[in-house]
Amino acid sequence: MDLSVLIILIVFMIALVKLIIYHYKRWDLYKAGNKIPGPRPVLPIIGNILLFMDNSDNNLNKMMSLLSNYKSSLVRIWFGQELFIYLFDPDQIKIVLHSSKSVQKERFVKFFDPWLGTGLFTAPANKWKIHRKLIMPAFHSEILVSFFDTINKKSEILVRIMESEINKNEFDIVDYISHCVLDIVCETLIGVPSNEQINGKSVYVEAFPRMMRLIYERIMTIPMHTDFIYNFTKSAREQKECIKYLHKRTHDNVEQKRRLDYKKINGKNGVLETATPKRKAFLELLIELSDKGTLSEKELYEEVDSMMVAANDTTSTVTSFVIFMLANFPDIQEKCYQELLEIQNKKTNREWRLENEDLNRMKYLETVIKETMRLFPVAPFVMRNVSDDLDIGGGYTLPKGCTAVLAFLKLHRSADYWDDPLSFDPDRFSSEQAVKRHPEAYFPFSSGLRHCPGSKYAMMSMKVIISNLLKNYVLIKDRNVDIEDIELKPDVIIRASNPLTLKIKRRL
Repeated sequence: MDLSVLIILIVFMIALVKLIIYHYKRWDLYKAGNKIPGPRPVLPIIGNILLFMDNSDNNLNKMMSLLSNYKSSLVRIWFGQELFIYLFDPDQIKIVLHSSKSVQKERFVKFFDPWLGTGLFTAPANKWKIHRKLIMPAFHSEILVSFFDTINKKSEILVRIMESEINKNEFDIVDYISHCVLDIVCETLIGVPSNEQINGKSVYVEAFPRMMRLIYERIMTIPMHTDFIYNFTKSAREQKECIKYLHKRTHDNVEQKRRLDYKKINGKNGVLETATPKRKAFLELLIELSDKGTLSEKELYEEVDSMMVAANDTTSTVTSFVIFMLANFPDIQEKCYQELLEIQNKKTNREWRLENEDLNRMKYLETVIKETMRLFPVAPFVMRNVSDDLDIGGGYTLPKGCTAVLAFLKLHRSADYWDDPLSFDPDRFSSEQAVKRHPEAYFPFSSGLRHCPGSKYAMMSMKVIISNLLKNYVLIKDRNVDIEDIELKPDVIIRASNPLTLKIKRRL
């Protein structure tokens, strides 16, 4: 036999043996997956991926439609060789969120590595536990109170800048809100001056959603999962440019913060003077941890990059949806405004300036925000890697090695848990109504072991921005839009496929 033929046969046999061993080790996963309802046929190698291969803006609607076709509380989808199990039963979701067997983020989180490394957003479970404990003091209530004046000031700048839109055609609110939130995040959590609203269109603001979209598209394209192939694509080149810009901005912010802190050093005793000596804001705390050697310089930058995503992109997206809903439902907007008038206590709009104590009195506005987050949850789907067999009740066990997909969007719009689920009704979240629904049917900021550490910060920022806008402007839609007609773009976080447009006129 020819030597080259023999070598080929040997290589083939080795590959075949490895393939057999690979599938043998996964036999329990295959067997468990076949017990769970899901689309068929399941094709070799590619699974059910043909259902979503067009990579179009309709994929989210396809997924919601597919999940609705099954009477069961969970649905199995083979994404290539990976088993994804979508859950939309609140009790089963709660088990996954609170179990130590499913605290690890899913495999696709590796596609965030070039951008975010292993910051809090993407960290493996062991590192996440340590870093979360270190970072949580930065979101203490005492710190949040100290942020109020800055958030209010930036919101008032937003009001002034939007004056150019008074009595004009509908415009996209997202761009205005994104710049405002970026200013807020930079001056509160990061602690450096920021004037993105005044400076105008920001490449930094545009880079966030673009990076998220590039990562989503890579996840949905199986050949692109291999770095060797992906690195030759146009998307990879575009991603590198985005990351280069985002990392440079982070580096500049950190260095600027260090210079500002250096100038505060008291010449007599070398102690850093801060407004709240016992509590330190986010970046100030990270720098202190880095100086002590608790965090490496690399970890510091990764945490800043991660927080910019978690605090900036998500908050601006939800705030934009809330403002759009208020314009779309004028009766609800009016109730929010009447609540503000009560808080003003007969002062005119010009006389009254928002104070931190007012936020707790905005009960109805808070229900509006919660109802918006029910219909448009920040993360429509949250994924967890299952590290060991996990009994979730109902006769089902999630097998070791699968990915549990918590379908919050499906749960939040399910008629099984919400009356008339596609109507916009903030009263669902009144204290009287809230006790009547399933206690685990609503996950606005996720929950469990990896819940959002900045939920109070986000709610505070949204209330301040929205109340300042309502105080000064009437928000108007030329034509009201039904919830089911608001198309959603498949992405890592929720986004509208079309611009969220509205008009404004000055309040008298």
